[in-house]
Amino acid sequence: MDNVNERRRRMLLSAALHVVSHGIAVVYCLVTLGEPNRDLMLAAYSCGMASGLVGVWAARTVTTKASGYRVSFAILLVTLAVVALGAYWDGGVASPAALGFLTTTVFVASHTPHVRLMIGLEGLLLGCYLAVAAVGQPTPPGHVFLHVAGMVVLASVCSTQTRKLVRQRSQLRALAALDPLTGALNRRGLAEFTEQLFTGCCRRGPSMLCLDLDDFKLVNDRLGHAAGDELLRRTVTAAREVLRAEDVIARIGGDEFVIILLDADEATARAAATRIDDAVRQHTGVSIGSATAPHDGHTLEALMQVADRRLYRVKQERRTGDPRGETATAW
Repeated sequence: MDNVNERRRRMLLSAALHVVSHGIAVVYCLVTLGEPNRDLMLAAYSCGMASGLVGVWAARTVTTKASGYRVSFAILLVTLAVVALGAYWDGGVASPAALGFLTTTVFVASHTPHVRLMIGLEGLLLGCYLAVAAVGQPTPPGHVFLHVAGMVVLASVCSTQTRKLVRQRSQLRALAALDPLTGALNRRGLAEFTEQLFTGCCRRGPSMLCLDLDDFKLVNDRLGHAAGDELLRRTVTAAREVLRAEDVIARIGGDEFVIILLDADEATARAAATRIDDAVRQHTGVSIGSATAPHDGHTLEALMQVADRRLYRVKQERRTGDPRGETATAW
């Protein structure tokens, strides 16, 4: 849901910028109403504003990345045509209306996520500018050269800064989803990973394992928190060594961990739990509870409740001396 909201926010901002820029162009036409072709320019810029308003409306309903790209690309093409026609009708690339090429250059460089697509769109934009320069009123070659050079520099600077910010945001999102001590996912990261995992679940899996270290408090009390922290790190490392690449481990509490096993039925989860128990017990005792969708639930919360209940049963049986509690895993 957070990704969808962020996508809608970016699309809404983009469409609003189109509305504002074309609105400024409409005001320019009204201020210079006595100049030639103002009726044509007003019609063109009004169409540009209308496309931006359509984008504002679409931003409220768009849910997929592909649909957002299609709408944004359509609005951009309309804007490019409007800018080119407006500059041509206003007297060519030396006219004030030609500034629309510069603003569009900045917009494309700042809002196009893929480098190749951005270069292609910027090339199309430069081509339109040169076409207007060729068919419009004569313009000194030096003016055209400086204008094109300025567009290239603006595109390069804006693109570089935008990609730098995107990388920084990506790194911050990754850090926000990780437990800084062990490198495992935290609760937020686990929720994001499983956001779409249980949608329409109709087959065995995924499975969940809940892990709890035995007598972890004694480690902290007797050996210190540094030793406890090292034990947590070793636990995550040991578990990862016996898990598949597609499985994930998350730390959801002090010594509590959750492992998500993708496309894993009960037998696969049981085998994974045995491997994890053998690996982790080289460092400390561990209790494991398991749950498998859809039999034990269709959501992350439902599976966690079942797995946690089974884990607690293992611990209780151990405390009471029940021989069933000798096993580290409950199913």
